[in-house]
Amino acid sequence: MHDDEPNGPARPDFRAPRNSGIGRGDPRRVRQADSGAPSPRLWVLGAFIVLVLLFGAGLLEFWTDAIWYRSVGFDGVFWTRIGAGAALFVGVAALALSVFLGNLWLARRLAPPPDGVPGTFRDLFERLAEAGLAGPRDPRDPRDPHADQPRPIPVGAEAIPDLTPTATVVLAALSIGGALLIGAAGATAWQTVLLWLNRVPFDPSSASAVDPIFGRDISWFLFDLPFLRAVQSIFNALVVGGLIVAFGRYLAGAPQRGLSFPTSVRVHLAVLAGLYLLSVAFGYQLDKFELVYSNRGVATGVSYTDQNAQFIAYDLLTILSAFAAAFLVGGAFTRWTWPLGATVAAWFLASLVVGRLYPEAVQRLSVLPNQYQREQPYIANNIAMTRRAYNLTGWEERQYQGDKVLSRAQIEAEAATFANARLWDYRPLGDTLDQLQTVRRYYDFTDVDTDRYVINGEPRQVMLAARELNLAANDAAVGWVNQRIIYTHGVGIAMVPVNEVTTEGQPVLLIKNLPPVSSGGAPPVTEPRIYFGEAPSGYVIVRAQQDEFDYPRGEGDAGGETGVRTRWTGDTGIRLDTTLSRLLFALRFRDLDLLISDQVTSESELLMNRSLGARLQLIAPFLSYDKDPYVVVTEAGRLVYIQDAYTTSDRFPNAEYIDPATVGATGIQTGPINYIRNSVKVVMDAYDGSMTFYVADPSDPIIRAYQGVFPDLFRPLDELPDDLRAHLRVPEDLFNVQTSMFGRYHVTDPETFFRNDDRWTVPASTGSEQSLASEAYYVIMRMPGEADPEFLLLQPMVPTSRPNMIAWIAARNDGEQYGGVRVYRFPTDTSVFGPAQIEARIDQDPTISAQITLWDQSGSTVVRGNLIVVPVGDTLIYLQPVYLQSTASKFPEFQRIVVASPTSVVWGRTLAEALDLLLEGGSPGPGPSPTPGSPTGPTPSPGPTPGTELPTDVPGLVAYANARFEAAQAALRAGDFAAYGREIELVRQALSRLDELAGPSPSPAP
Repeated sequence: MHDDEPNGPARPDFRAPRNSGIGRGDPRRVRQADSGAPSPRLWVLGAFIVLVLLFGAGLLEFWTDAIWYRSVGFDGVFWTRIGAGAALFVGVAALALSVFLGNLWLARRLAPPPDGVPGTFRDLFERLAEAGLAGPRDPRDPRDPHADQPRPIPVGAEAIPDLTPTATVVLAALSIGGALLIGAAGATAWQTVLLWLNRVPFDPSSASAVDPIFGRDISWFLFDLPFLRAVQSIFNALVVGGLIVAFGRYLAGAPQRGLSFPTSVRVHLAVLAGLYLLSVAFGYQLDKFELVYSNRGVATGVSYTDQNAQFIAYDLLTILSAFAAAFLVGGAFTRWTWPLGATVAAWFLASLVVGRLYPEAVQRLSVLPNQYQREQPYIANNIAMTRRAYNLTGWEERQYQGDKVLSRAQIEAEAATFANARLWDYRPLGDTLDQLQTVRRYYDFTDVDTDRYVINGEPRQVMLAARELNLAANDAAVGWVNQRIIYTHGVGIAMVPVNEVTTEGQPVLLIKNLPPVSSGGAPPVTEPRIYFGEAPSGYVIVRAQQDEFDYPRGEGDAGGETGVRTRWTGDTGIRLDTTLSRLLFALRFRDLDLLISDQVTSESELLMNRSLGARLQLIAPFLSYDKDPYVVVTEAGRLVYIQDAYTTSDRFPNAEYIDPATVGATGIQTGPINYIRNSVKVVMDAYDGSMTFYVADPSDPIIRAYQGVFPDLFRPLDELPDDLRAHLRVPEDLFNVQTSMFGRYHVTDPETFFRNDDRWTVPASTGSEQSLASEAYYVIMRMPGEADPEFLLLQPMVPTSRPNMIAWIAARNDGEQYGGVRVYRFPTDTSVFGPAQIEARIDQDPTISAQITLWDQSGSTVVRGNLIVVPVGDTLIYLQPVYLQSTASKFPEFQRIVVASPTSVVWGRTLAEALDLLLEGGSPGPGPSPTPGSPTGPTPSPGPTPGTELPTDVPGLVAYANARFEAAQAALRAGDFAAYGREIELVRQALSRLDELAGPSPSPAP
C-alpha cells in the first residue's frame, strides 16, 4: 500500500468540475433556456399591470381632482398643496437616501479587508457535506481518546462565506424603504413648513406681543417652535438610520475579522452617534421652551417649579449630552473610554436626580406649602395669555341690577324687543316645516337658521330653511337618468317670523310654496334653485339631452303630476366634451352609464362635491368650520350660504386648553386647542357653487401666514357685498368656546383665581323629557344703555354648582359694533333666578302643570322650547314656547308662551295675553300685539256649570278637565279670581280621579 492511498473508503471531491452531460455549446441547453424564459414584452406588460393595480386608482383620483379644482377656480390651492407635499417628499427622501447610501458607501470604504481569501457559501456547504459523509468514530478504538465524541468539522476563516455583498444589497434595499418612509413623514408636515416660510409677527401693528417668560414674540411659538421640532425629528431619523446602516455593514464583515474595529470605523460610528447626542441636546432646549404648555402648576404654562428647577435640569442635560457627544468622538481616536463612561453615567444620574427628583422635591417641599406666593406671577401670566388667546381682553363689563318689576311703561318702551320675541324654537319648527312646506317627499329641510331682515322698514328676526333635494325619499327616482339627470336640485326656502303664529298654532310663512312666493315685505327669491347646499349629495349631469325636473306644478290632463323643466346655466361644472373626460369620471365613479349614455352630449357638464362641507374640506382643510352654516337671500334674489371658519392652534404659550367638543355640539373637530379666531367668512352660491373666502380678522397671525401660502385664495372683508355684510353674525361655536373659557377667566385677580370660588358656567339643561336642551340664542333687543335694538347672541351665566344667574353675555352682530361683547354682571348681594330655577317654577305652577299633564297623554306629546332670558331695561323676563305634537307624526303646533318674572309665572296663547297676565291680570293695553298675520285666536267662553258628579271614564274626565281649565282661564282674563279658584278646584278633582283610574301622573321635575 502506498503512503498516499487513503486508509478508509474513498471520499468524493466536491471541488472537482462536474459534468452534467450538457456542455455550454450543447443545443439542447439553448433550446431549454429559450422555452422557459418569458419574453421582454411579457415582463413589460406584467410590470405595467402591477403599476396600474398599485397606483391606478390614486392616479385617477388625482387626475380628476385636478380637473375639478380647475373647474371651481381653486387649482392654485390644489397645486400649492400638492407641490409642497411632493417637494418635501422628494427632498426629504432624497436627503435620507443620500445619507443612508453615503454611510453604506463610507462603511464599505472604511471596513478593513478580510484576512486571507474568504470562503464562499459553496465552501461552507461542502464542509458540511463532508462532515455528513465522514464515517463516525469507532468507539472501540483504544487508540482514539475521543472515540466517544463526534468527529469535529474543520471550519476555519477560509471556509466562512463573505456576507458583505449580500448585506450590502439588503441594507441598500432597507435604505430605499426607510428613505421613502421618512419622505412620506416629511410630506405630512407641509403646513408646518409653509407656515414657517410665511411666518408673520403676532401683532400686525408691531406692538409688543411676547410671552412673559422667554420674551419671544408669540408667533415664534406658533410657527418656529413646531418647525424646529419637525426638523429635529427628521434629523434624528436620518442619523439613526445612517448609524444602523453603517453598523450593519461593519457587522457583516465581522466573521472574517471579529468585532475589533479599527480607528476609522470607530470614528465613523462615533460621529453618527455624536450627532444624535447633539440632536438630543438641542431637543432638551426645545423641551425647555415647550414648558409654556406645562400643566404642573396651578394653571397651564411655565410654573415656579418649571422655571426654578426644570429649566436648570434641561440646561444641565443639554451640556452633559453635548459633552457625551464630544467624548464619544474623542474616545474613538484615543481609545480612552473612561471620560465617555463618566459623562454617560453623570448624564443618566442627572436625568434621574436633576431632571426628575429635584423638580419634584421643589414642587413638594417649596411650592405646595406656599403655593399661592410661589405661583402668583405664573397665574397672572396664564390669565393674561389665556384671555389674549381666546380674544377675551376686549369684552366690556357692566353692572346690571335686573331686579325691577315689569311695568306696562317698560313694555311700551321696549316694543321692538317684544315685537321680535321668539315664539318659535328652530327644532320643532323644522319638524313643522317638514309637514307644511316639503311639498313633495323628494324634498327636505336640512336645517333651520335664524337671521334678521329689514321687512317693511323694520328689522325683523326670522327663521329660514332651504328646501334641498332628498333622492332617498323619492320612490320615483329609480334608474340612472332619474338620479343623475332629471332630479338634480332643490328649490326655494321657507321664511318664518319668530314672533307670529296662526290660529291653528302653525307658523306664518313669509316665503313659501313652489316656486317660492314672498309676502308681507319679505325679500323676493328670483333664483330659488339649490344645486349646492348643506345636505350630502352625489354627482349630477346638467345640460344633458333631457331637461331637468324643476318643481311640481300639479296634475296634467292625464291625471298624473306634471312638473316645470329647467336647464342649468352656470359655468362652474366640468365639461364632458371629450371621450377622455367621460372615461375618466366614469372610471372614478365606477359608472358605465356616464360613458355610454346618449344623454351626455358635448355641452353637458358634471357637478360633483356639491355639499358645502365636502367642498370646504377639499379647498381649505386647514381651517375649522362652524357647525351651522346659514342660508341668506341676497338683494338680487339669489340664495347663498355663509359659513364661519376658524383658525385654531394648540401652541399658544401659557394659555389654558379646551376641547370644543366638551361645550356642546360643534363643528370644531380638532381636539384640545388653546387659541381660536373667527378669521374667515366663506360665501357659497347655492346655484353654481362658486365660493369666496373673506378674511374677517386680519389681525390673526395664522390667517395672515396662510394668505402668504395661498395668495389667491383669500379676499379682504371689504370686498364682501353690503347686502351680505348685513347678515354676518358672531358664530355659535366661537361664542360657546369663549363663554366657557370666560366662566373662569372673567377673573383677573390671581388670588381670586387661585381660590377658584368665583367660577361661572353656562346653565345646564334641566334634563326634562319635555324641555329642549339649553343653548345660546340669537335675539333682536335693545341692550341697556343703547338707543336702538340690535341683533344679539345671548348666553346667561350661572355660578358653578349653583342655579342662580350671575351674569348675561351679549355678542353684537350689527354694523360697526360687530364682534363686540358686553358682559352684564349682577351685584354680588343679589340672587337672580337662573334658567333651571325658572324651569322648576314652571313645572310647579298648578295651572301650567295641570294642562301639560292633560296634553302629555292620549296620543300627544308636549315639547317645551329653549328657555330664553330677555333683559328689558332693568328687568328680566323669561320666555318659553310650548308646543303640542302627536305621537303618530312630528307636527308640532304652538300652544302657549310661558312668560316668567322673578315673582310670577304665567302663560298665554299670545305674548300680549301672557304679558297682560303677568301685569296682574290687566286687560291688554297698548303693548305689542300680534300682527294681522298672527291672530290671537278665539277666546274660549266658560262652559256650563258642571254638576257635582264627575265622569267615571278616562275620556270623559279628560274632556271635563279641559273644559274646566278653559273656563278657569277665561275667568282669570276677566279678573274673576273667585270663579278662577272654583274652576281650578274642579280641575284638581278631575285630575285626582284620573290618578285613581289611570295610575299616578308624572310628578314635576324638581
